[in-house]
Amino acid sequence: MNVQPIKFYPQSKALNMRQGLYDSFGRKLNYLRISVTDRCNMRCDYCRPSADAYQAEPRSHILSFEEIARIVNVAASLGVNKVRITGGEPLVRKDLPDLVAQLSAIDGITDLAMTSNATYLAKHATALKGAGLNRINISLDTLNPLRFKKLTGSEIEPVLDGIQAAQAAGFFPIKLNTVLMKGINNDEVVALMDFASAMGATIRFIELMPMKQGLDWDKHYISVEDVLAQDDVQARVDISPMQTGNTVARYLPLKHGKGEVGFIMPMSDRFCEGCNRLRLTADGGLRSCLPEDKHMNLRDVIRRGGCDDDIRAVFMRSALIKPEIGTYVFDADADKRSMIHIGG
Repeated sequence: MNVQPIKFYPQSKALNMRQGLYDSFGRKLNYLRISVTDRCNMRCDYCRPSADAYQAEPRSHILSFEEIARIVNVAASLGVNKVRITGGEPLVRKDLPDLVAQLSAIDGITDLAMTSNATYLAKHATALKGAGLNRINISLDTLNPLRFKKLTGSEIEPVLDGIQAAQAAGFFPIKLNTVLMKGINNDEVVALMDFASAMGATIRFIELMPMKQGLDWDKHYISVEDVLAQDDVQARVDISPMQTGNTVARYLPLKHGKGEVGFIMPMSDRFCEGCNRLRLTADGGLRSCLPEDKHMNLRDVIRRGGCDDDIRAVFMRSALIKPEIGTYVFDADADKRSMIHIGG
């Protein structure tokens, strides 16, 4: 792991900046994705290493809710206004609505969202909504129960119940995220579109990224362009508005039924130029680029008595080392963490 050294700036320099947090290329960074755990009750192959290779961080290494809230408070003072809670599966973390309540109360945070596999949403959706969670994205890679079991090691019924519970709690719009995998689920694209439309949800198809050691990415990668070339897909969506560009997701209207369909192309149409994200790992690493294996550890700064200006300095340094374009490394010697460690 390439951990960057931390330079602590005097208070005057830490606060001498343009309004907001900017990287070296002029991008304003206002979006923080926070992994609250590197544990999950599913074992999706593209996210988590095999059982014999996977090792979760000791619980003592994981940030407490109070530490997370302190970091977000500092981030908000630097202009961060969007926060997304991720994992692992965030709802395996006990009392997560308590953290949501703390974060939603921070001045400057205007958009608080979460990504979940929905298996525990039926139990927690109402509490999360009441605590101040604004939006929720739900991972759903297949509608086939047998295929779902093979992909995740879990049953699909709790996920479907969780989607309904989120709707009943008042979350809108609900976004469903599907990772496209050739030979695994690319034959379900239309079925997933129809399911989302019937549910009043928005589905987004995401190109597979090489974010796990040992993943046969070449075998299972399929581009959005190839998916859109399918006749049955073109019968469902109007592809004429589709444009390349500098946004994470491009949305196309459905020809029949309600809503739209999103496509996220991290491999075939990179959106680095407009990236506004930083990532906080469950063990306190501040990561400025998803594929770049660099981070600085905020947990260590806090636990050795660092002040808020020290935390600000780490954010500023992380912004400055953010690359113009992230590089995915495919060789076997690359020191890459799996997605479950980084946060989805």
